[in-house]
Parts: sequence; C-alpha cells; structure tokens
Amino acid sequence: MTVDLFIRSYWKDFDWLQFCLASIAKYCHGFRAVVLVLPHSTRPWLRRLEVCGDVRVEICRNYRDDYLGQQATKLLADTFTDADYVCHVDSDCIFHRPTTPHDLMADGRPRMLKRSSAQLGRHYPWRKPTEKFLGWSVADDFMQQQPLLFPRWLYPAVRRHAVATHGLDIETYLESQPPRGFSEYNVLGAFAWARYRDRFAWIDTGGAPPGPAPCRWYWSWGGLDSRTAAEIRQIIGNTFCLTTT
Repeated sequence: MTVDLFIRSYWKDFDWLQFCLASIAKYCHGFRAVVLVLPHSTRPWLRRLEVCGDVRVEICRNYRDDYLGQQATKLLADTFTDADYVCHVDSDCIFHRPTTPHDLMADGRPRMLKRSSAQLGRHYPWRKPTEKFLGWSVADDFMQQQPLLFPRWLYPAVRRHAVATHGLDIETYLESQPPRGFSEYNVLGAFAWARYRDRFAWIDTGGAPPGPAPCRWYWSWGGLDSRTAAEIRQIIGNTFCLTTT
C-alpha cells in the first residue's frame, strides 16, 4: 500500500505552508512522498519558500477563481500521483503528534468521519452546493477532521459523475459555479457514503469522539498572527531544512 501526502497551495499561503511542511517532516512517518501542487502563477514565488523535508513540487494550470481551482486540483489528485491512497492536508493544518497511514485506516479501510448536519446548528453553506453537484440530498458533514484519506479510484468515479450528471468535466463544472460554490471534501465523502459505503470505515463524530486529531486545523483566511505563529513553532520545534524535487 502506497500513500502520498497531497497539498494544494498558492503563494499567499506560503507562511502557513512552511509550518505545515515542517510539521510533516517532524511527525509523519510511513508516507511515500509529499506532493505539493501549485498553480503556474505561483511559480515565481517558489524561491521564497523554505521547504522542510523531501517534497515533490508539481505545477497545475491557473484558474480564474483559485478557491474553486484548488478544489478542482484536489479532485484531480490521482493525475499527480500514482499512489494507492491520497492523504489530503491543507496548508493551514499542523501535525502535532506522530502519524502514519495506518492511523488513518481501520480494518484495512480508510477511516471516514462524518456528523449529521442537524447537530451543526443552522449554518452549513456547503450542503446546497454538494447536493447540487451530486443530485441527491446530503444529511451529513464530511469535513470533521484533517487529514483526509481517499483511495485513488474514488477521484475518477467522481469525475465520471460530473460528466454523467452535468455533461461537464469537473474543471468546467467548477469554473461555472459562483464564488465558494463547491465543497470538494464533502463531495468526496458524500459520494463515497452513497455509492461505496462498504469500502470505508465510517465514524460518526456525533456519537463517540473519534480520538485526538493528528492535525490542528487553523484558518488561513484569518491571517497568521504572532501568537498563532509562536504556538506553531512550539509544536514543530526547530524542524527546518531545504530539499525540493
């Protein structure tokens, strides 16, 4: 079984990304590679990125709205790596304890966390865009914890659904959506729940807690203030090095 860590980022998140990569270098073991995908417009900024660990940098196309574009890239993850499983980590996620691929699986299947949207209060803007894409009702939230592990065969299945349901390839579909009009992790999770339920190990976080999360999930849009940066530096210590491929 091969598992690659997969990060889609861009130049504005480089401060977060450096911390994320440092946390991976310190705490993640047993993953085959770290695949970092950046849009072509970010290439000139690479010289400013201090990469920690052995990271393979890939370049993707530019998108008019990169919030939707980065989601399209994630749904094309299997075209950037031939790993059996793809482990998604966002730039603003910081590992804070030792993590291996086996920690993200149960009984040989990927662990998938979900929670009923009825337990989330009244605000869940991801639900309608997810239902619009899938064509059926979605009762749960599948973005409960990072990282998220998916088998490579799930991505082309979701892309085939885009063509069969909307007559559009996944990139064209996303580019036709309004700002923030998609939720890639919820689409992947809800699609797996509806079509391939027995191939995953499902955990309902509304019942028993799933245990400590491998990552601390921050919010890059809120900015990286000095207090948060100090907190992260305490987590990662002096884990910094420069190796890119």
